Amino acid sequence: MSQNDRKVRWGVLGAARINRRLIPGLKQSNNAELLAIASRDRDKAHQAAAQWGAELAYDSYEALLNDRRIEAVYIPLPNTLHVEWAIKAVQAGKHVLCEKPLALTPEDVLKVKEAAEKNKVQVMEAFMYRFHPQQGRVRELLAEGAIGDARVVRASFAFPMITGNYNIRLDNALGGGAIWDVGCYGVNVARWLLGSEPVSVYAEATLEQGVDVSTVAILDFGAQKRAVMDFGLNYGRRSFYEIIGTAGTLSVENMWQEPDIEGYVYLRNEKGLITEPFAPVNHFKLEVEAFSQAILDGQPAPYSLSDSVENARVCNALHQSIQEGHKIQL
Repeated sequence: MSQNDRKVRWGVLGAARINRRLIPGLKQSNNAELLAIASRDRDKAHQAAAQWGAELAYDSYEALLNDRRIEAVYIPLPNTLHVEWAIKAVQAGKHVLCEKPLALTPEDVLKVKEAAEKNKVQVMEAFMYRFHPQQGRVRELLAEGAIGDARVVRASFAFPMITGNYNIRLDNALGGGAIWDVGCYGVNVARWLLGSEPVSVYAEATLEQGVDVSTVAILDFGAQKRAVMDFGLNYGRRSFYEIIGTAGTLSVENMWQEPDIEGYVYLRNEKGLITEPFAPVNHFKLEVEAFSQAILDGQPAPYSLSDSVENARVCNALHQSIQEGHKIQL
């Protein structure tokens, strides 16, 4: 097999529900293959392996990490377990794609970063939307000055979660709440599109069982640039961002949800409304392919952990603002 034909061999740590998003994309990838799934429950491991067509099922995460054939792992575990198992994975010589949020503090992201550098492997936080061609087009239009100077990013990500039974999103001890579940996407896209870091943040939230289930926030980036966002676990499905500039607006919908749906970029300026369509693509597939290609080429991951440090810093500040009831300077 030539280097061009080689595929990165992947393992998955956990039989989490999010696997139904990531694994189909992994299996469609042209440079990755699913080799194993691990669960602490033997039956769940075998059921998940059978469901997704993995050759191997392990009844412990350690056993999967000890398999030298596996080169990269995807971590979809509860938020509070990400750092522990990301570090164990890199210490085992595995590259890591970790579900967002990689960590709940910037200090913990730095611990993962240090471990990855020491063990000469790549780690990336899984913000799949960045790989959708819509985003590349939006950045092109911004660079071309299609809407003038970008001043405001509006972002909204929400859905009504299933209630009545235990829901990990309402478990504060496991990093639950709207900020970590959906708000981190809005923070990420605002930082990404404005190309800088906020100097202050302010947030208010509706709390349930000690976690934020509905949050609104303002991020001040200085230089007349701001982000205004809402994110929630208890109201209508919404996945949208808009960039407002001095000469127009750009907007995109279905940003952070279903793959394989036709997409659009809406540009409104002095020429009127221009709607640019995009054929359905699986942004999870594109994410896995980009990360796998970096591994094959011996190159850095497409997005660095320095970005993850800053995203965690902002999300922490939003939590602090909710708790203290005032603006937080960064």
